[in-house]
Amino acid sequence: MKKKKGRTVLKKKNWRPYAYYGALVVFLLFFTWGFFEVVDALQENEVAAFDTKIIHEVQSWVNEGRTARMVFITDLASVKFLTVATGLIALFLIIRRWYGWALFFLLVNGIGGAFNGFLKEQFKRQRPDILPLIEQGGYSFPSGHSMGSFIFYGALSFMLFRLLKGKWKKVVAAVLAGSMILLVGLTRIYLGVHYPSDVIAGFSIGAAWLFFWIMLFHFSEYRVNRRLSRR
Repeated sequence: MKKKKGRTVLKKKNWRPYAYYGALVVFLLFFTWGFFEVVDALQENEVAAFDTKIIHEVQSWVNEGRTARMVFITDLASVKFLTVATGLIALFLIIRRWYGWALFFLLVNGIGGAFNGFLKEQFKRQRPDILPLIEQGGYSFPSGHSMGSFIFYGALSFMLFRLLKGKWKKVVAAVLAGSMILLVGLTRIYLGVHYPSDVIAGFSIGAAWLFFWIMLFHFSEYRVNRRLSRR
């Protein structure tokens, strides 16, 4: 409330932050629900027909040149690549003295990888044996590449969206990240190392994990700013 030329003017409340944080909560709940829906369908053996149909369709595209490209794309979400990329990006952020962003990026990816390993041990689903084009060890559900790509490229997109100046730069970053996530999921089915339900579950729990950490980041940011304003 403020006074202007002898009359009181009510300052209009900005509802945009509330809408934004509300959307984060909705996305977190939606993707968490989506993951458990896939889990229920898996436990009730309701995904076999769906998985088989999608695998046969995607693997009908197989040819030598396309397979080489698919292997290249899937390697951009491998544990080795994501570990090195996360470390280099965090180092760059530290050099720029963006310590909060560096910590966020390390934690969301590092703990996320461990979380995927935990989930795989809980479900112990064996990998498909329909025309595997590469060798892949470990359990199948949820897809680590799909979950890892959503966390890594999603977190990178969120970070660039906050740090970059210019609307189109932000849009391009988001579109490239989204395209990369979808392509990685497709490669896992094409290469015969995951069921489609593994990929959907990986995307769902990866998204839920990412939105949880984004909310945690904003909460930490708020606490730090509030502490600084009191000094």
